[in-house]
Amino acid sequence: MTDANLSPDPPSQPGCDFIREQAFTLERMRLALDAGRTGIWDWNLVTGEVVLDARVRALWGLSEDAPANLDVFRSALHPQDKKRTKEAIEQALDPNSPDDYESEYRVIGQIDRVERWVSVRGRTFFENGRPVRIVGTARDITPRKHREQHVRTLLRELVHRSKNLLAVVQAMSRQTATGSGSIEDFQRKFSARLQALSMAHDLLISQDWRGASMHDLVRAQMAYCLDIGASEVGDHASIDGPKVMLKPEAAQNIGLALHELATNALAHGALSRAGGNVALNWRLEDGRFFVNWRESGGPRVAPPPREGFGHKVIKRLVALALDGSTTLDFPPEGFAWTLSVPASSTVAKIA
Repeated sequence: MTDANLSPDPPSQPGCDFIREQAFTLERMRLALDAGRTGIWDWNLVTGEVVLDARVRALWGLSEDAPANLDVFRSALHPQDKKRTKEAIEQALDPNSPDDYESEYRVIGQIDRVERWVSVRGRTFFENGRPVRIVGTARDITPRKHREQHVRTLLRELVHRSKNLLAVVQAMSRQTATGSGSIEDFQRKFSARLQALSMAHDLLISQDWRGASMHDLVRAQMAYCLDIGASEVGDHASIDGPKVMLKPEAAQNIGLALHELATNALAHGALSRAGGNVALNWRLEDGRFFVNWRESGGPRVAPPPREGFGHKVIKRLVALALDGSTTLDFPPEGFAWTLSVPASSTVAKIA
């Protein structure tokens, strides 16, 4: 007995199910394309008609009503990428080629003139061995290409800096050995100089090699030489100067000079006795960067009988590396040193 208020289940409708499934499939495809920021293009090789969706039009810098054809495609290509793109298309049109059309190239927006990198893939359809249509996708890969270029630039810079660093270490080793009286003396001096170089590099690394703060460089080198905390440096030295970021090469060389100056002051100069002091200041003036080191309160000063490696660093090597000049004075009341270098090649930024 059948309840009159209940209707039997409607019969299955295969056609509706198919349509729903197709709709779900299309929606999933749209979601996937949106997630990958990918557009679709369709090139009819028989009629020459090219159909582009909104995302591909945006990549090519085309308005919604602008015509889309092969001439537009070619005119947007970056001149340096036209040959490679042509070769990829010729391969895709070859019925004997097993590969799909795939290429990465730059396009210049037709309206906004913005250069973009795109990754393009397509599949060719043939009829009787003749290509009749290519359907494919295009995706904006500009951020990825910029990252790759940044990495390549960093690697080239790393190779360059590594070579320079090895040359500095080699010269430092040779000169330190020449002026050392024993193996122990060489090890002590060379280790200290390597540490001074390392500290300058630590500061540079912390700033992604954009530069190093002059204040931080001074305090790090002084604290190491005096074996004190950075906050205690002010008890032994008067430090004054504007907030500037030194370029990497300048930080490395000025850091070595500060190490040699502080080491010498501790061993023979103002910092070798109680009450001695160092006045260190720097300034920017008339397009140049000046660093002044002056000692007071130490033993009587006289020019050294011979030039060791440290003397060569502060007298010639730093100035030579930075295309500048130095002056050394030995008045009885305290040693004085001044460095003058072009600000344009030394200072990365003024705070």
